Amino acid sequence: MTITVSTWSPTASGALGAEETFIVVKPQGLGSFASQIAQTFDLYEAEQKRLGLDAASAITVTLFLSDAANQEDELRMHEAFARLVAIGPAVTVVQQPPVGAKLGLLAYHVRRSQGTATRTALTVNGVKLKAMGVEVATGPYRIRYLKNLIAAKGGDAGAQTDQLLGIPDMAARSGGISLGEIIRTWIYVANIDVNYAPVSSARNRIFDRHGITRDVGFPASTGIDGHSADRGDLVLLDVLAIQGLEPGQNRRMEALTHMNATVEYGVTFERGRELVFGDRRHLYVSGTASISNHGEILHLGDVVRQTGRAVENVAALLAGSGAQLTDLRYLIVYLRDAIDAEVVEATLAEGPLAAVPRMIVHAPVCRPGWLVEMEGIAIDGKGDARFAPF
Repeated sequence: MTITVSTWSPTASGALGAEETFIVVKPQGLGSFASQIAQTFDLYEAEQKRLGLDAASAITVTLFLSDAANQEDELRMHEAFARLVAIGPAVTVVQQPPVGAKLGLLAYHVRRSQGTATRTALTVNGVKLKAMGVEVATGPYRIRYLKNLIAAKGGDAGAQTDQLLGIPDMAARSGGISLGEIIRTWIYVANIDVNYAPVSSARNRIFDRHGITRDVGFPASTGIDGHSADRGDLVLLDVLAIQGLEPGQNRRMEALTHMNATVEYGVTFERGRELVFGDRRHLYVSGTASISNHGEILHLGDVVRQTGRAVENVAALLAGSGAQLTDLRYLIVYLRDAIDAEVVEATLAEGPLAAVPRMIVHAPVCRPGWLVEMEGIAIDGKGDARFAPF
């Protein structure tokens, strides 16, 4: 079993404020799914204790399964999962097989030096009951994660996307989220080679309907293969939205020397979004692959060179905002072919991302020619005193 941890703390510069921690856990080797659940959660809970993270610090957890149809019910009935739900994070369960394991875990915790934040569970209406939400209210900000959103009414992939992207506005009836406040989405698409086109088209229509344009700015996003236990669920959505941001805090990330603007090929997401707080920045890197500044796939058929170019593109994206690869707090690496994991891991282990916690999963990208894609969040201390701290 492996566990890797990344923590960003403002105390390095002598400041007070929130400490953010990402924990990646993955069992290794053979063993039943039940044994891997127990091992994963035992290690996760032990690591929380070692780090001094209490229950209120848990914000989100994503659980990656190798075979949701046969595993999700068992996971949800396991006492370890009940313990997780009891401590209050928003949880996503998705089939994206972690290479070499039946189960993987990515957790995000926020520990504050002062009791200025309130974490509240959110009820998400209009979707299947597996949805979970959490709000962290701190200073002027209301930071909301809606996770594991699955369309209640079914339909094709486009219809399910339409239902799910309406959920934030539905939540607005109780003082919730508007589409324009969404910073980041994760769109898991079953059989992405077939269903990504209708998902993308539906997203375009919805954003246009709500007046969300290139000038306003689209969310950062990853659209990737993944699904729940029910094969009728063609789309699963995770959302991060923030209320209380002032003009200038939410910025588009670009690297036009390396990647073209996404609007050039008719999709409504950004390469990344930079969130500037008084004491730090969050840089949300969208799913990034081996692409040129003309929107072309580079290095067809060569997963090593594609991995190198994807890393180069992420580096350029971060550099455009004055950040660097070592500011990344975690990395999720998506592979079209799981057999490529060993060579991709070796490539990453030799470069500047060697120390960044990462999860490598089997999850095809939206275009078949892309063999690898990666995403992550970078955090640094380049805040702006005009704004409230995180």
